[in-house]
Amino acid sequence: MLTLRPTKMLARRLHLTVPAAPPPVTNRVADWCAHEFTASRHRYLLFWNTAAFLPVLVTGRGVRDDHDLIMRLVDGLKLVLSGPDLEFYFQRWIVPELGGVQWAPIPSRSVLGTMNDFMIMAKYHLTARNQSPLEIAELMAQAPLAALGMNSPAKAFRSLRA
Repeated sequence: MLTLRPTKMLARRLHLTVPAAPPPVTNRVADWCAHEFTASRHRYLLFWNTAAFLPVLVTGRGVRDDHDLIMRLVDGLKLVLSGPDLEFYFQRWIVPELGGVQWAPIPSRSVLGTMNDFMIMAKYHLTARNQSPLEIAELMAQAPLAALGMNSPAKAFRSLRA
């Protein structure tokens, strides 16, 4: 089952009911957090894997409910995980989990802190560098994170197993 963890702001805007107690997560590869932000008057959605912090950045225009949010995540995952080694993760561990979705709260403040770092990076590259969301997601995936022992999210995601 796909686990989606929206921030409180995103859950409120999309009228999602997120349980206070987190449900059990059986597949760490299919456990994703989500946040919405604006840059240059455009809405963007930032998704990141809860365990490895692999970022997925997509436009947020037209997302009005939970179905739109899930579809935008799946479309973004198809793009970010399109490489020869990462496509296996998408096909093997994420596609089978798309039959059901469970909502959960963000697990910790360190996860929110990493989200803030990604959001600041994304805003800079969207406005000052005028890069595409896919290019920015790939750039953020290579950035070393203290939460991962100075590993990059791309390396940490490759070491995950369902």
